[in-house]
Amino acid sequence: SVEMRHIIEEFQRIALAHPEIFLSLHSDNNELFHLTQGSLKQRTVHLFGNHYNKKLVPVEEEPTIITIRGFVGKPEYAKKTRGEQFFFVNKRFIRDPYLNHAIMNAYEEILTAETFPLYVLFIEINPAKIDINVHPTKMELRISNQEDVFRFIYMTVNDALNGRELIPIVSFGKEEKA
Repeated sequence: SVEMRHIIEEFQRIALAHPEIFLSLHSDNNELFHLTQGSLKQRTVHLFGNHYNKKLVPVEEEPTIITIRGFVGKPEYAKKTRGEQFFFVNKRFIRDPYLNHAIMNAYEEILTAETFPLYVLFIEINPAKIDINVHPTKMELRISNQEDVFRFIYMTVNDALNGRELIPIVSFGKEEKA
């Protein structure tokens, strides 16, 4: 069962990175996944279930140097585990604590303690600005302008969450006396 879980995790990563191709996964003569070509949102919903349709908040920003697109989860659907967190740089799945921290900072004021949001985010950046030879698994990377990328991710996710009015705004202004 442990090996099957690892296979499904890798299948999910490949499926998310390539929603434009048909993929299926079979085990013991059972089809576990039958994923038709489609958009990233369709692929995400097909992988994780129809109820994810209402959980996703689109994220997209395309300045000249770096682009980000994908989805973050609405805060009320955060889970106690980190299982549904997918970060891709130039279509390569990565695990980067620093970039994950940027996303968690955007959720800082709106998540309950010890919960983790869903995200499926793709960053496109000039390959000359990254080094993937940091770890033998190639799942970690070094970015030349890491602080700028951190701020960009934080601001983009924060704007997406604020733009959908998912974060309640409370005003503590003083009342004026006449």
